Amino acid sequence: MRKSAVFIMLRSNLLFHLDEIRIVKSFDGWNGFGKRKVRAYYPREGYGVFCRFTPSRLDIHLAENSIQARLIKRLMEEKVAFYWAPKEDELQVIREAMDRSDELTHRLLEHGWFHGKRPYFKLYELM
Repeated sequence: MRKSAVFIMLRSNLLFHLDEIRIVKSFDGWNGFGKRKVRAYYPREGYGVFCRFTPSRLDIHLAENSIQARLIKRLMEEKVAFYWAPKEDELQVIREAMDRSDELTHRLLEHGWFHGKRPYFKLYELM
């Protein structure tokens, strides 16, 4: 999946107000839903953070069989998007996995790196 956008949406009166979203970051030019509301099943009022994803070629390569690959290609052609409202515990698991990935990459390369959005190095590498 390719990230498309991160946005905040109002949930009120058992409805998500798609016409009142606040886009935090759009990665591909997506600019919202238009004027409509959809049913929300969580009974409390408030705002929620959502992530929007679109299928990518990686999804085709990771498909478990040819039927899945064809379905993903069709979803890409139709410009279908998927949405996720992450919970704090889910984000924590992702952060932990990213930290572990950095540690494993450091072991593989036998050195750290200072470039990119997540530089990673050991203190002794600075000495």
